[in-house]
Amino acid sequence: MSEYALRPAEVADAEAMIAVTFEGFESYRSFAPPEWSPPSADEELERLRVLLPDDEVWYHVAEREGELVGHVGFLPAHRTHWGADDASLAHFRQLFIARAHWGSGLAATLHAAAVEEAAARGFTAMRLYTPAGQARARRFYERAGWTLARPPAFEAHIGLDIAEYRRSLLQ
Repeated sequence: MSEYALRPAEVADAEAMIAVTFEGFESYRSFAPPEWSPPSADEELERLRVLLPDDEVWYHVAEREGELVGHVGFLPAHRTHWGADDASLAHFRQLFIARAHWGSGLAATLHAAAVEEAAARGFTAMRLYTPAGQARARRFYERAGWTLARPPAFEAHIGLDIAEYRRSLLQ
């Protein structure tokens, strides 16, 4: 893992983060309906520009040889459009790795950093949403201690069935 440098994300990273995210979204075409389109890149770019400087939001990026190749982030669950009444619940917002770095161990490293930081901030649990058809991601999360919290359901924003996972942060 020494080939990757991890650091806090900055607003200046937003466009590179979007590029990695949308490369990941393109992989959804293998299981999405033929008419599916990813969410708006412009909307996500604006969302990141608001989230990244926010002290309640945590994002880290991974670079290799000066190129941003992955990122991970979380925020308090009550701050998402899904909401939550539980102030101890963090929402694991994103984990995207450039396809050329899949299988490198980078996803596990970024995941572990986010889980560790969420616990350090006093959260006792995390939740995430991932496409139900994204078998590779679902296997990754299940190996990392996440459990399916409820059956997948259609999520209009992303236009796919989404599975909700939860993970305790208590030792």
